[in-house]
Amino acid sequence: MKQQDHSLRTLVQTHWLSWALLVIAYTTFGGFLHHLKITPATWVLMGLVAIGGTWLITLGWPQARRVILIGFQSDLGYFVMALTLASLAVVAVSQFQWFAYFSMLVAVSLLARVDNLIAGFKDALAFVWLSGLALLGLALSWLPVLLQSAVHDLHP
Repeated sequence: MKQQDHSLRTLVQTHWLSWALLVIAYTTFGGFLHHLKITPATWVLMGLVAIGGTWLITLGWPQARRVILIGFQSDLGYFVMALTLASLAVVAVSQFQWFAYFSMLVAVSLLARVDNLIAGFKDALAFVWLSGLALLGLALSWLPVLLQSAVHDLHP
């Protein structure tokens, strides 16, 4: 038990920064979503996007890697890749805020995933852990809204 406690403490001391950045990034993204006053269905969709992105970099990585590598083995694959990159460029220019937030989320998710690989997390555990942190970040973005509502209810 003593050894396990020591290794858990070492794990948290070593990798806390990437995990904190992941939570902060999703909290910031949630604040952006609050600012846009999106519908509850869009909140659910963003939660599914967070889980889907986590799945892609953990459990789904072998399949995604295979698809990407197959894409570079034919002229059709190069054509599809070029169209995809061109479409992303259009999105980056026309929807810059969304593109910037998603780029930030991808970057911090990959950083946390690398830290999980260094820590020796299995893919399933990494998926659950990173999904939980992402959803925690989205949930924390509701705190200012709930506090403002509570204050408004106390002082109408």
